[in-house]
Amino acid sequence: MSAGEHSRELASLLKSLRAEHDSSSLVAAATSPMTLGGSPVEPVLSQFIRSFLVWESTSTKAAQAQKKIEAAVVDVNELRMCMPDEFVKIIGERYPRAAERALRLRTALNVIYSHEHAVTLERLTGLARKDAREYFDRIDGVPAFVASRVSLLALAHHAAPVDSRIRRRLSEAKVIPADADEHDATAVIERKVRAGELVETYVLIQAGADTASYPAADSHLSDLKPMHTPVDRRIREEHEAARRAARKKL
Repeated sequence: MSAGEHSRELASLLKSLRAEHDSSSLVAAATSPMTLGGSPVEPVLSQFIRSFLVWESTSTKAAQAQKKIEAAVVDVNELRMCMPDEFVKIIGERYPRAAERALRLRTALNVIYSHEHAVTLERLTGLARKDAREYFDRIDGVPAFVASRVSLLALAHHAAPVDSRIRRRLSEAKVIPADADEHDATAVIERKVRAGELVETYVLIQAGADTASYPAADSHLSDLKPMHTPVDRRIREEHEAARRAARKKL
């Protein structure tokens, strides 16, 4: 299939998805802020956490998991200190790739903390796309989908988030070749969608993937062992003391 035919298939897919979904409502839902301890989380960090929940899952499941997190922790620092097994209990053991997701997110938040001396991504605001992407590349555990989704929805960069579910939806619609991987699909969408139109394009394709009955992708948890730091009782006790101190401030 030629590049022109792929472009026609993308236009056809977006037309059918617009008939099924209200794109403005999808954008509003995708960019809604996260609230912890009664206060909104800073926009870029909020989208970072939300993108981890959407990755290899669905928007509906991510929204449900977000509510559980908001009810369970008081601030982003407490979320950073959650052990992987604790995070899994919050979002539910049946959440797609729960253990891998928990380990990746905890690792990423702790790397951010080590870089910034706080759990914040404010420094990314205003950065060029290349610089922001290099920053994400230096954070262990961050999937390309998460980096692209934050770049698109929080930083207004031209970036196309693609995980295995979106790649499969694009392949079924013949927007990309059947043998294309997530990286290939990202390049195709970024090349074929004009600047300013990618947010709507993404939320529509995400909605199309959300409604498909795709099995969860294989976990890559075994690849993440180098990121995992053994946890002993002393570390848990230190984290619990910090949590109690944080809650007393509310």
